[in-house]
Order: sequence, then structure tokens, then C-alpha cells
Amino acid sequence: MRRWPILLAALALAAPAAAQEWRMAPEYDVLLTSFEVQPKVIKLKANEAVRLRFVNNSEQPHRFSAADFFRSAALRGRDRDAVRHGGIDVAPLSDRTIALVPKAGRYKVSGDNAFRRVLGMTATIVVE
Repeated sequence: MRRWPILLAALALAAPAAAQEWRMAPEYDVLLTSFEVQPKVIKLKANEAVRLRFVNNSEQPHRFSAADFFRSAALRGRDRDAVRHGGIDVAPLSDRTIALVPKAGRYKVSGDNAFRRVLGMTATIVVE
């Protein structure tokens, strides 16, 4: 019985630390246009928190698909619902930021349809 108050106190102290870790994580911009993803190679550090800001500067909605990457990463709690079916949707002329801790590996990125992929809406995520 006496362990519960200690456990609850430890969790209460840990929660703000975890929240602060996300705020302190570096932020990287990923530009989505109708025909490309920039940068073509997204380099991240393994097991270190990062915020990815997806910027859609076109008048079309875009999807950043990287199913293996998102599946292997630890997403911030409130961002788990933003990633659906291996990708994230970004509305026209807007941006969306998610925070995660990536796992080491090389991951393929693709755009939202075959036509755009053929025209260059692809990239690679390298996590070392």
C-alpha cells in the first residue's frame, strides 16, 4: 500500500521532464510540394527526440508516407493519431509538426500518389 504514493509521485515528477524533452528536441522542416519532398535525404540521430515540421506550400493536400519509419519510431502521445496508415496528411498551405524518437535504419518516403512519385515526390530517411 505504501508503494502507491511513491509510484504516483515518481510518475508526476517524470511527466514534466518528458514534456520538456519534446520541447527541447531539435526541429527539422520537411517541405512538401506537388512534385517533390525536400530535403531528398532526411538525416536524423537514432534514439534522440526530434520534431518534424511538415510544410505544404501548395494548394493541394499532401501525404508524407513512410510506413516503416513511423512504425519503428516512438511517437509523442498526442501525435499518435496524426500518423495514420503509415503517413501524415498535411492540408494545403499549412504545416503540421510531430515529435518522435526514431530508430536506426534507412526508410523510404513517398508522396500521395503514383503520378507524383514518378515526378520526384520521394525521399529517404537515414537514421544513424
